[in-house]
Amino acid sequence: SGINAEYGVLQSLRVNQRFPGVVLSPTGTRVVSPADREIISRHGLGVVDCSWAELDSTPIARLKIGYPRLLPFLVAANPVNYGKPWKLTCVEAFSAAYYIAGMREQAETVLVKFKWGRHFLDLNREMLEEYAACADAEEVIAKQASFMKRLEEEAEARDNQNMTDIDLTLETFNPNRPRGAPVSSDDESSSCGGESEGESGGDDESSSC
Repeated sequence: SGINAEYGVLQSLRVNQRFPGVVLSPTGTRVVSPADREIISRHGLGVVDCSWAELDSTPIARLKIGYPRLLPFLVAANPVNYGKPWKLTCVEAFSAAYYIAGMREQAETVLVKFKWGRHFLDLNREMLEEYAACADAEEVIAKQASFMKRLEEEAEARDNQNMTDIDLTLETFNPNRPRGAPVSSDDESSSCGGESEGESGGDDESSSC
């Protein structure tokens, strides 16, 4: 499928039909970058419309693509693959490519009909902003490597956390307040900040934190 650059209309293209614009495809050897903005503006943006399960059986090699591109590391917000890296829907791919190319209005427009659409941009905002600030594909790749390294380090730090380093004494370990915060007399009676048992009115009402 491709979006006509002049009219902004989504068109379904035949396998052997040539598309002169940027196409997000597994056959790409470069990632989409701000350097692709002029091509997208002139010739449009396309994606290979197939499910991930059918990718191997899709005749991608037969597609007549002008500028095949890959997307850098991003996380899906769609209900089927929420939170999974790379597993974007076509509309998420369209939006991401537009955003990275500096066409943010188009990036938001293609998502408006999806309840979770806006969340895709919010979920990936930091990465999209960094990619969009790059000059070319090489810088996008370098930024992607930086993001992935940081994620790996954060995951490793969580896995290696030593529980013996946590002070579990009453004065410091309270899940309802920051560590080291002063303890008041109210904390000894209720963690919800309400009245202690026996100080409430006569009604037998209850509350939860």
